[in-house]
Amino acid sequence: MTERETLQAHVAEELRAFLTANQMRQTRERFAILRAAYAIDGTFTIDDLQTAMQTMRFHVSTATLYQTVQLLVQANLLIRHPFSSSAAMFESIDDTKPRSYQVCTMCNAITHIKSKMLATSIEAYKPRSFAVTQRIAYIYGTCAKCQRKQRKMRQQQAAQAAAALPPGGTNANAAAAKAKPSANKSTNNK
Repeated sequence: MTERETLQAHVAEELRAFLTANQMRQTRERFAILRAAYAIDGTFTIDDLQTAMQTMRFHVSTATLYQTVQLLVQANLLIRHPFSSSAAMFESIDDTKPRSYQVCTMCNAITHIKSKMLATSIEAYKPRSFAVTQRIAYIYGTCAKCQRKQRKMRQQQAAQAAAALPPGGTNANAAAAKAKPSANKSTNNK
């Protein structure tokens, strides 16, 4: 049995226990959605999950997908990421690996960070009187693509401002402001 198959069998058993404890029905659809979610590597949207279900040739309504995903989040089998993108992002929970993401606050691009040093730091943190269920770090900032766009926009604005100046390179207000201090100096020297 592969590591992924072992994980899927384990989470199916956890779902079964959760459904039994909460007196909920154990349907084929719920277990198929769980299998599809755990077959996706990384973050996914409901649309991605729907595509995975279609690939498995298992049709479920969008409403069933939403309800079941919420149920899987309640059961601590999926996590809903707090990314600021318009579509909700989910990910299967694998307690064995800490995860970290960098999120661009401009374009909402999400990148998985592959850093052993960061993963080791996240793993090493052992809080007191707190049971850790997942280890995830989010780092927010501006991606390289958006930084380039910002630089280009600033350069264009500077070029437009320079083009708006009259010949000679200064505007009348700037020239008047420069002239006033020298006039004040000449009156003070008398």
